[in-house]
Amino acid sequence: MKFKGELHQVKLINFSVEKEELNGLLPKELKLFDYHGRALISMVDVHLKNMKMTSFMPSFSYRHLAFRVLVDDTEFNQEEPKGIYFLQSFSSNPLMVVGGNMIANYQLNLAKIESSFNTLKIQQKDKFLHYALSGSDAVKNEDLFTVIKRIDRAYAAKNNKVEVTRITRKEWPIKPVSLLNFETNYFKTARLEGAFEVGKVIHYVWEKPELVQRKLL
Repeated sequence: MKFKGELHQVKLINFSVEKEELNGLLPKELKLFDYHGRALISMVDVHLKNMKMTSFMPSFSYRHLAFRVLVDDTEFNQEEPKGIYFLQSFSSNPLMVVGGNMIANYQLNLAKIESSFNTLKIQQKDKFLHYALSGSDAVKNEDLFTVIKRIDRAYAAKNNKVEVTRITRKEWPIKPVSLLNFETNYFKTARLEGAFEVGKVIHYVWEKPELVQRKLL
């Protein structure tokens, strides 16, 4: 479904993994984006607020956490790769997990989430991810910055059909920030590449999914 809302306190923790580690996790219709010979995962940590699907329905808000792997979607558009696929998302609210999976391809899962200021920990049985931001700016990795900044569509695929959801927003002012700590056992070969944050509220629209074949208009 199409919905709109606000993005608050956006943080993007980007790490790469060996491509082989994602075997079987990506639909066969989608192709991994090659980031220096590895797969690139951009974890988003964002507070979604005033989310609405229609003007007649009440708004809702929640903290959204997700592992989004970058895909090479040049097969479906005439531009540089701009797509992601949701490997796994997390919420501590059981109702949000059920509802979120009904309206979007988030792959939402229930997890324990602990946070304070610039730190976060996701715990799901024996799996965990932890990060801590320093609060200071970092030297910009131009390559990573370019790749992450241009993301504006999410893909899902099933039975040889590919579906795309466009993400529209007027601006996306990401800036590099330093990390004090990053560790996870969700992926054995995880290697931190860099982090970004957005220092303002972003109004955006999550468009209704569309089926695509070869080229997006």
